Amino acid sequence: MALDKRPIRFERLALEEVVHEMLTLAARGDGSGWINVQPLVADEDRPPESPIFKLFTAKGPAVPLGTWVPGHHYRDKWQPASVGLQHAGGRHAAKLLEERGVAEPDGWNRRQDHIKRGLVYELPEGQDPRVALEFLVDAMANLVEFPLSGRWQAMVLTQR
Repeated sequence: MALDKRPIRFERLALEEVVHEMLTLAARGDGSGWINVQPLVADEDRPPESPIFKLFTAKGPAVPLGTWVPGHHYRDKWQPASVGLQHAGGRHAAKLLEERGVAEPDGWNRRQDHIKRGLVYELPEGQDPRVALEFLVDAMANLVEFPLSGRWQAMVLTQR
């Protein structure tokens, strides 16, 4: 099974193209695609990560990675849309985000808040994808330990 990848660069206040792709994937309802989101970080701004340190540390990646998966049918059962976020924010990231003014949107069900595997939320039926994208961008900006440029990249992944 081949995977098509299409990058979209965007800024925090210009989410329309990414939201359009999210709506397109959601309309399919078949689970054939998802979107990864990351801040664009120049190599000189990227914090060093040793493979050996990464093996023995309990933290996630220094440059966070957010994923949005649309709701879809799987084995005759509906799987709700979900949002995941790998980060180096440490323990209890949801509490840290709340303290920094980034609250979980109403109706979201937190399924996981793990120091290494990250945050995972199940979204309510009919959730506007823009809410998920705004949450991911705000959460990632608040869980990094270095300044971000304000530029982001979404990778639209679809199975052929």
